[in-house]
This record gives sequence, C-alpha cells and structure tokens, in this order.
Amino acid sequence: MRWHPHSSRRRRLLVATAAISLAGLIAPQPALSHPEGPGNHKPMPVHATPAMRAFVDDHHHADPLESASGQACIDGLAAETFPCDNIDLEAFLPLAEIGGTSGQSALNDIWGWTDPVTGHEYALIGRVFGTSFVDVTDPSNPRYLGELPTHGSFGSDWRDIKTFANHAFIVSEARRHGMQVFDLTQLRGLDGTNPVTFSETAHYNRVSSAHNIFINEDSGVAYIVGAAGRNGCDGGLHMVDVANPANPRRLGCFGADGYTHDVQCVIYDGPDTEHRGREICLASNEDTITIVDVTDKSNPVQLSRTGYDGADYTHQGWLTDDHVYFLVDDELDEYYQRHNTRTRVFDVSDLDAPALTGVFDGTTAAIDHNQYIHNGYSFQANYRAGLRVIDLAGIAEGSLAEVAFFDVYPDDDAAQFNGAWSNYPFFDSGIVIVSGIEQGLFVLRPNLPTTPGDSAPSVSIVSPTDGSVVSGDVTIEANASDDNGVTSVEFFADGVSLGLDVEAPYSFVWDSTQAEDGQTPILALATDTVGQTRTASIAVEVDNVADVAVHIGDLDVVTAAGRGGKWSATVTVAVLDSTSSPVVGVSVSGEWSAGDAGTVSCTTDASGRCVLGSGNLSRKVSAVTFSVATIAGNGVTYDSSANTDPDPDSDGTTITTVKP
Repeated sequence: MRWHPHSSRRRRLLVATAAISLAGLIAPQPALSHPEGPGNHKPMPVHATPAMRAFVDDHHHADPLESASGQACIDGLAAETFPCDNIDLEAFLPLAEIGGTSGQSALNDIWGWTDPVTGHEYALIGRVFGTSFVDVTDPSNPRYLGELPTHGSFGSDWRDIKTFANHAFIVSEARRHGMQVFDLTQLRGLDGTNPVTFSETAHYNRVSSAHNIFINEDSGVAYIVGAAGRNGCDGGLHMVDVANPANPRRLGCFGADGYTHDVQCVIYDGPDTEHRGREICLASNEDTITIVDVTDKSNPVQLSRTGYDGADYTHQGWLTDDHVYFLVDDELDEYYQRHNTRTRVFDVSDLDAPALTGVFDGTTAAIDHNQYIHNGYSFQANYRAGLRVIDLAGIAEGSLAEVAFFDVYPDDDAAQFNGAWSNYPFFDSGIVIVSGIEQGLFVLRPNLPTTPGDSAPSVSIVSPTDGSVVSGDVTIEANASDDNGVTSVEFFADGVSLGLDVEAPYSFVWDSTQAEDGQTPILALATDTVGQTRTASIAVEVDNVADVAVHIGDLDVVTAAGRGGKWSATVTVAVLDSTSSPVVGVSVSGEWSAGDAGTVSCTTDASGRCVLGSGNLSRKVSAVTFSVATIAGNGVTYDSSANTDPDPDSDGTTITTVKP
C-alpha cells in the first residue's frame, strides 16, 4: 500500500480493512491484508479479538437460510424472502451444503468454468479454507462435487480464482499460499453423490500470498497482484506464463506504482491506434487507475496514472466490450462519504490520458465490490444490495440505468461489508452465479433484453381483482404493452399453466372448479418480441362448494327468579340442516326485548345447540321475547323461512316467556 499524505485516511482504510477481513469469522490466526507501506510490503496480521467478533456477530444472520430452487421473482420477492426485479432465483445452496463448516464457512470470490467437451457449467467458489466446486448445469438443481483445501494450514477471508486452459488458478492472502493450479477436468463425470476432497495439480511458490489474480486468456499470462514475499513485485503486477498450466513460469514484474488491488489485462482493440494490438493492463491501485503496457514482460511501461475526486479506495474495474470505457468501483466512498452506490465511468479512448466522464449513483446506499461487463450490461456485486444489473446502452450520452437486481441480504442495504462478494455472468446459458459471504451460492436467471436499451413489457391483471371471491368459470383479463410489441400473455393458476393468448385484449377462461376451495394465486406472464418477460400476480378466493342451508329446529326457554324481584330467562337454540341433522360450530345471534344482555350470540356444540341468556330483568317486566337474528358460519346459509319448533311455544324464530 502506498502511503498517502493524509495519514488519517490511511487509518480509516486499515480500520475498514480489518472489518472486511472479519467477514469470515475465522479462528484467531493471522489472515493477511494489504502490504503495510512503501518499500516494505510486509503482510499485516489481522486478529479476531472479542470486540471484533462482537462486531461481526452483530452483522451476521442469526439464522442460516434454507436451500431453495425454482423461485420466480413475483411482486418484487423471490422465495418470499429476497427482494428482486427481473431476476429469478434458480437455486440457492447455503454454506453448509457447499463444504462450509462452523467458523470456517464464509465465502469470498466466485468464478465459472464451462467444460468444452460436455458443455457442463461449474461454479468455483472461494472459502476461508479452500475452494468449492458446484455443477450448475441444471441451474435449479446444483450439485456440490467437492473441494480443494487451501495450500498449507492457514485460512484467509481473501481467495481469488480465475480459469485458463481447463485449469483453475487460485491465490489467497493466507500465509505461504502461493498459487494453486487445479485441473478442472477432474470434475467431469461427478454427480455429487460422494463429494471429493481434491489435491492441487501444481503449485507456484514465487509469491507467498496474494490478494488477487487475473488471466488474459488471449496471451496465456496470469497477473498476480497484491502479492507479498521477496518476489511480490512491491504488490504490483507479478506476471506468470501459464500456457503450460502444470508448469507456471515467472515472466516479470511491474511495481513502479506500488500496490495493485485488482487488474484487467487485454490485447487492446480500442480507438487508441497507437496502442492497438498491445497487451494493456488497467490496474486499480487504491487511489488511481494506472494503465501499463505489458507487451514486453521484461520492460513494462506505465502509460498513465489517473486519480479522481472523492477517491477512498479504488477497488476494481472492467472495460466495456469496445475498450472505450472503464467502469470503476471505489469500495470505501459509500462507507465514508455516505452517498449511494457510485460507479465511475472513465473514457480510456486515449490510454495516455484517461478522463472521468461521469458517475452513476445507484438506488441504494450499499458498497460496491466487484463488477463485470457482459453483453452491454454491468453485473455488480454490491455487498448488502446483492446483484445489480446496469444497462450501458446510453453510456456515450452519460446515461446508465439499473434494469434488474437480486438482493441476497434482505435485512437492509446499508454501507457495510456483508452480502454479495462477487458474481460471474459469462455462462452461455445466461445464468449468473453470486457468492454471498454469510449466505452461500445463489444461481440466478436475469430476464434482460437481448439488446441493451430495450425494456421488459409491462403487464397487469385487470380482472378478477385481488382478493375477490370466484367460482365456476372465471375470465382472467390482463393488459400488456411493450415498445417492441407483446407476443403473448400466458396465464397460471397456483403455478400451473392454463394457456396463453397472443392477441390483445389478453384473456383466458379458467374453470375454477378444478382448483381446491381457498386462496389461489393467479399469474400473468407477458413476453415481448425480443424474449423479455415480466409477470403480474394476484390472489383470489375460490369458493365452489355450495353452502348448506340451515335453520332453527327448536327454541326452548326457561326462567329463574332472582333477588329483589328481579328475574332472568335463557333460551336454548337447536340448529339443523335440511336433513334435520345438527349443525356444529355455527354462530347464532339474536336480541332480547328487555334485560341488560341486549344482542347476544352463541356457538353450537356437537348436538347443534347453544344457550343465550337475557341477563337481569326488572321486577316491573312481566314478559320478555327473544328473536333470532341470524345464523352465520363457513359454508352455511341461514334460511329463516324453514325455522320451526316442535313445541307450540314458538314459531322457531321468536319465543316469549313470562315472569315466574
């Protein structure tokens, strides 16, 4: 880490770094952080003191989340837990189901690999003490295959993974970890029935520990950054030939600008003709974007070093596909400056003189951590706000827009270091995998336009209304519209497809008698001409069982004398159905013509009877009448015309008695 003239800023950074390092709650053994100072670069040990443990405990979920699969984003929620928009939850595997154990289970980096032979897609997930491998080919049924333990006996909250030539290359800030090499074809044919503990294929020990790694797949060169040790290149670019993965070979160093936190290196194909065809690295160097020509590994050349106002920790960035813009996330500006998630856009069409052309402030206060650009979208892992997807179609005009999100940390979106560490959006299947530090593996399905700038259709259910009671044939009607046109609206009841309509007005006649009585969710799925979808949903109350007609079958009254000439009366009511069978559990209400009870009610017992009292009657009252008002209950209808009494003392609805 380079020293800054404002020492207070450095102290803030170390405090925040300590907080980040505790996300895994590892045992009190050293986990390496950033190098300490210029020309020194010794690892900074971070110990989990009781006070730090209390801080972390306060920010961890009290209860582990349960696994889930096949949960669409409906009305802003997936699995009734995770806030979302335009992203469905294919599956979630908690830490305990992907190799995590108590005290050692926090996740960090995530990357992906596609087997070129089988087409299977795999998630490679960093943990405190190793790397987990999960087959996500069937995204709603991911299978944990096993783990590669860390090199040595030390764990660390930082582990980073990249792939090249069917091998994974793994670095960590754990002491003496170096770079692990793992042959990913060992995953071929495994089904997860018996998870495997793998061994590393090769090991590179020319660095002790490292914060991050990037591999330029066009050149076969790995760039290890934030490294410690005699060959750590002052924390800058440590370049390694990995063309033969089993035999990594050191190529050179670039440390002239000090510590590099993250880097992206490409064979440049942008508008700067002077450098086109050269191998260029864009390094996030704590408070600058530093661009280096590394074509000659023995003599790398720094092209530019660009700072910006409000820099607190230049963490990571990614190039647009046309190599014109570089989007940067500063990890600590939200934490210290208390503005919303901020993405900075640099115009790098002149690599010798990049220019900050604008900023995009997100919708939450969360801290941004890692972002990757694919097919015109920036996929951002923004800690407590989860995965955020930004449409870059208007970047040249300074206009970015958030078009989808999936919040892995439902509690809040505060500027703290919990939730989404990273994501991988490059699978051909279109799924995006996200590592939740405390949560686990999320397999997500964004519903994005194939052409950035398009938007999903709008849809609403206009009939029946939410909460209404329905029976028999029900016509479900929906309104749907889209800039490009709507191709269809499909209707669902309780998750089962009913059918679709391809022409407006969109409707479907549903036979509700095929559903059980009770609450039933209704959903309309609109699809536009470019495959974008959006849903609307309501819930209706299905009531197809005919009500039972009930009536009074008997009214009997008794009286009792009280003190001072007062007296009381009670009526016993019998409720019967049309077959003269007693009806249990219905409420009978009625009113006395006198007394202090007023309107009274009772609930029938197993014999279909219940008792209603008058309360105290004045000695001046010589007679009192009770009248039945109604009978109420689920599935019953009161038919007062059928009221009867086998005794001649009432008509089944009213009964009169005299003072004893």
